[in-house]
Order: sequence, then structure tokens, then C-alpha cells
Amino acid sequence: MFTFFASCWGKVTAALMSAILSFGVSVGTYIEPTFFLKVEDADKLYMSSDSHFQHFNITKYCHRPFESRKEMDDALIANWNSVVPEDGIVVHCGDFMLPHKNGDKEYKKIWDNLNFKTLILCRGNHDRIDCGTYVYDNKTVIVVDIAMIEVEGIKIMACHYPMLSYPADYQVFGHIHTLYDGTCYGIDGDVVEKLRKTQYDVGVDQNGYTPVSYWQLVDIFRNISRK
Repeated sequence: MFTFFASCWGKVTAALMSAILSFGVSVGTYIEPTFFLKVEDADKLYMSSDSHFQHFNITKYCHRPFESRKEMDDALIANWNSVVPEDGIVVHCGDFMLPHKNGDKEYKKIWDNLNFKTLILCRGNHDRIDCGTYVYDNKTVIVVDIAMIEVEGIKIMACHYPMLSYPADYQVFGHIHTLYDGTCYGIDGDVVEKLRKTQYDVGVDQNGYTPVSYWQLVDIFRNISRK
């Protein structure tokens, strides 16, 4: 289905990542992807970001239409499973959840309820889990900082933060919580104006609280009207 090799640094701190990548600001330092994935079956590839499982305050910040944390988590799980097959490959650009403790224990409770065979999690500023490979029964989760995805001859860089420079055809990201009306939550509002037409926020807040398929992403990039 796919081939990959990984060189997850694991020592790239959140502070360093933020200094180099946050809010799309380039400081002239080139960061190599820490994971490489070649997908052979584009039909099984999906992308998402900023689910924020267990983080009910995100409903207030991003105007999510849920009355409780359970309602939000249940809806996110149902939406995910409505599009991602059990043998799917999902690239998640971070802030998967707001865990109470470090480690994979809380993540696994959510992963157990989601359809996928392989999940690539590019850590966000709220994630509290070490880089590495986690195998549970028939599921594999690979936690990295930056991933390079190759599919249909196209290279897509995946990272939690938008970048000004990236060695790929396209970049997918999260973090800024783009809403349906094209605005962003909080202090990141001006970032949208800096984005290129080869960049897209795959976060749930502008994508119906649902992962985006590779083919949807192709259409999105085809129709983006930015410079």
C-alpha cells in the first residue's frame, strides 16, 4: 500500500518549532521533514488537523456548534468514520487532542474508536506525546514533527504550522483554525492573507469537522484564488 522511512528527531522542542515555523514566519532556517511517506493508493489518503479532542473550550474559541465535550468528541469520531475506511491512511497536522498527561494512553482511547490503518500525527503545540511508532493490534500511529507525503507524483509537506518556504509542491497545515468564512481564530487572523495558493489549512473548523480526502484536496488546490 505504501512505503516509508523515518528519521524522527524527537529532540526538536516545541519552542524551536514555534520560533522557526509559527504563524508562517520564516527566519531563514531550513527544517528538513522528519518523516517520508510514499502512498501507492491515493483513494485511501485523508488529511485533517486540530481536532482538539477533550478540549471543550475550543467550542467557544472557534464557535463550534456543540453543547458538551462528549457531543463534540462523538461528532468528530462519527464524521471521521463516515469518510475514512478501516484501511485508510490519515495525515493529521497536529493538536489532535488536549491530553491531561504525557504519553499515548489518552490518545489510544480515541484512536481505538477511529477508522484507519496508518495515522501520521505531526505534533502540534497542544500534543503531549513523544515522536515514535505506536502499534495497536492492526493500527499503526507514527508521531513526527514534519512529514513529506508523496502521492500521484506530487509532494505534500505536512506540518502543524503554515510555512513561507517548503520543499514541496503543496503544504498542508493546521494551527490557525481557519473558519468557514475564511477568517482565523485569535492572533493568527492575518496569516490567511500571507498564504500561497499551494497551501491549505486541513483543520476541522473549515472542513465540516471531517477529514479531507486526497481527491478533495486536489479540487481545493485547483480552485484556490490566492496569489
